[in-house]
Amino acid sequence: MAEAAKLYEMPGEIGDRKVYVVREGEEPHDHPGIDISISKQDSVHWISYGKKFRVTKLVPIDEKKDSAPGHPFYREFPGENPEHTYQINSGPARPEAQDHTYEAHFHFEDGSEADPHIRVGP
Repeated sequence: MAEAAKLYEMPGEIGDRKVYVVREGEEPHDHPGIDISISKQDSVHWISYGKKFRVTKLVPIDEKKDSAPGHPFYREFPGENPEHTYQINSGPARPEAQDHTYEAHFHFEDGSEADPHIRVGP
């Protein structure tokens, strides 16, 4: 009989893949942002069930936006995702993006746009 595989525990908490359903049209003014953790290596997984989209830019929008890095994730948008698709994963956030809030700008194949918010924490 084969020996059972060993189970290893990871030190510390493991990050989440934060799923956000991208909808076309303008977001309500009070729409919730996505909170992600740098230390856990969370990522944002944007999904559209209706139309293909792409990330055109991520813009810092908080009070300290002048000190925010232009790219909050190691993956740079739109350079690394030029094609429209039904899902995109951000990858982990950069440490220098901590305590900043960004607005993600999406472009759909039909020309419509959307812009949800992302808050980067420790």
